[in-house]
Amino acid sequence: MAVELVIDHIGASGDGVAEMDGKRFYVPFSVPGDQLRASIIEERGGGTVAAIEEIITPGPERIKPVCRHFGTCGGCSLQHLAPAFTANWKRQRIIDCLSLAGVENVEILETITSPLGSRRRVEFIASKRKKGVMIGFHLRRSHQTFDIGDCPVIDATLLALVKPLRALLPPLLPRNSEAKIMATVTENGPDLLITAEKELDLETREALAAFTDTQKLARIAWRQSAKEVPEVIAARLPAEVQLNKVPVALPPGSFLQASKAGETALADFACDALIEARNITDLFAGVGSLTFPLAVHARVHAVEGDAELMNGLQAAANRAILPITSETRDLFHRPLLTEELNAFDGLVFDPPRAGAKAQAEEIAKSDIPTVVAISCNPVTFARDVKTLMDGGYSLGKVLPVDQFLFSPHIEMAAVLKRD
Repeated sequence: MAVELVIDHIGASGDGVAEMDGKRFYVPFSVPGDQLRASIIEERGGGTVAAIEEIITPGPERIKPVCRHFGTCGGCSLQHLAPAFTANWKRQRIIDCLSLAGVENVEILETITSPLGSRRRVEFIASKRKKGVMIGFHLRRSHQTFDIGDCPVIDATLLALVKPLRALLPPLLPRNSEAKIMATVTENGPDLLITAEKELDLETREALAAFTDTQKLARIAWRQSAKEVPEVIAARLPAEVQLNKVPVALPPGSFLQASKAGETALADFACDALIEARNITDLFAGVGSLTFPLAVHARVHAVEGDAELMNGLQAAANRAILPITSETRDLFHRPLLTEELNAFDGLVFDPPRAGAKAQAEEIAKSDIPTVVAISCNPVTFARDVKTLMDGGYSLGKVLPVDQFLFSPHIEMAAVLKRD
């Protein structure tokens, strides 16, 4: 069955949204103003998913995608939208989520967008089939793997590994199996973590070690499942990143901001907001992307639940003789309490997508003058910001940072002041 629709706006997931006869339609790869003919696919969440059959009249924000794989590869969903429109749409997402949480009249800055080819951390899917190994990303709304040829989003050094990995993996992976390859750009070459259900024998280990040398990797590690601790198979050079000119070791598969440009934008925002603070705590500190820039002008206490990350952060701080202390602590189950927080005159927190509900409730009761909230989820960001405002903080500027090109995701940072 086909219907003719006019797209009204882009929804939260990045699909175009149209209304007709009291029904809502979600149409992937459409833009506002598109007049199109679409076929019904399925019912979803009180609406109907439809696929474009024909664009009768294109909307004004439609452009030619930059990648020949767009629409087939599931890695991107917004390449058909003009960049300025996408930046404004992501900015509006933050406004809408804050509004739903009861926060109005907010100063939202213009979106900072990372450049093409800047994604320095990516997870490839490797699928072993009869004719070899396919490496890429899942097809849209599918568990099948799309074998990529090029990608305008990821760093060129990571893209250059795809072809050699196709040659390496066929004898290493079981037939009809799937592996995940986390690839990260470091100062000393790419760092790879392979997750695959396979016991490593001597021959496999030798092949991985040789691959590390020939491809000039910093390190390669392996684990059989995501729950296991990775085993380093070969390390040619230290897998390090520079954080404010300080070399910091990365544990295999550890979190890192998606792009250097995005990391810099968030760090600059936090440093500007906390410039007058002299004793700062950095919660959910990760590898220290905010800790080290802040330590230029203040004492910083970094807190994170991952002991290996904290050990690496502290070792780097000690070598650089920086005023940084660290603490391994699960902030979801054991947040810093109000009396602990009151020892600081500045705070920054950057939790995972679930947000920091318990920690925000404690911060809201503290007397810390300035708080910087950073998040990759506008829904939990709005919830946590509202908690702080209910506790007496006023919301200042909010900065959108787009590190996730051509996807619906957006990162944001906000400064809050104690009234």
